[in-house]
Amino acid sequence: MRYLIQTVVQHGPHVKEFRMVPADGSTAPGWAPGSHVDIGFRSHSGEEFHKAYSLVGAPGECLRIAVQREPAGRGGSRVLHDEYRPGMEVELGAPVDAFELKRGAVRTVLVAGGIGITPMTSMAQALDGDGHRFELHYLAREAERLVLMDEFDGMRHGVVSTYLTSSGQRPDLDALIGPYAQGSELHACGPVSLLEAIRTRAAALGWPAAHVHVESFGARTASEDKPVRVYLRQSDLRIEVAPGTSILDAMIAADAFVSYDCKRGECGNCFAQVVSGTPVHRDVCLTPEQRLQGMTTCVSWAAGGDLELDL
Repeated sequence: MRYLIQTVVQHGPHVKEFRMVPADGSTAPGWAPGSHVDIGFRSHSGEEFHKAYSLVGAPGECLRIAVQREPAGRGGSRVLHDEYRPGMEVELGAPVDAFELKRGAVRTVLVAGGIGITPMTSMAQALDGDGHRFELHYLAREAERLVLMDEFDGMRHGVVSTYLTSSGQRPDLDALIGPYAQGSELHACGPVSLLEAIRTRAAALGWPAAHVHVESFGARTASEDKPVRVYLRQSDLRIEVAPGTSILDAMIAADAFVSYDCKRGECGNCFAQVVSGTPVHRDVCLTPEQRLQGMTTCVSWAAGGDLELDL
């Protein structure tokens, strides 16, 4: 559906918020806390992009997303920041509730790293509206990256703690998470490295995996990534994948039959058995046992130049 960019708000030097309304004048849809939307847009040069962004705040007359400019990214955030203004249109899918807020918990812990604060705005507002106590821990590199803080103004049932990691204010994850108590829920959104640390410490503290909910805002990439030659054994298809393009996207472009959903290394739907080659795992969903057998093709890479998958 076509949406009109109504307003663009700058949050610090790196984040722009886009507020959008249906271009046909209809009412914006309702959505659940933690939901995201898929946005399609095109650069001035004609390159097409499809990205997923968490919705900000609470349902209302417009849909709001906050986009952090990523100079080293694949270009989508730079195009939105540099080329899109109020009055321009984009394509939005229906809101998707893939990071569901577990309401009614005995204890609710929210953890955000960087731009991972975006889904926490809607979760915190929903919990506060329910009269449910919660704690939010927000990690950022420096003060200018603590964005959307006004979304938590006036809340009566939550405690918000911030940490500036460049100043050495790294939280003690064991103390932050605490031992598991029946009926507790932990929601975390941020970089993969933070989510892996949270899942590891939560497991050590007795948290069942079903009560630890994570969403990544971007998979790790490495400047030393080299091109990969992927061979799909069942399809007898060879694909060259350049750094900056995911293995999954390269397979889709080559018309390979593959299944996928989140494209962020969270759901495991794009899992593929590895026949040969050494995968570099960058997901947050596979168990150690699953990683011995295969990989998520949407975010993971390969060490060395060749990778054979049972697809």
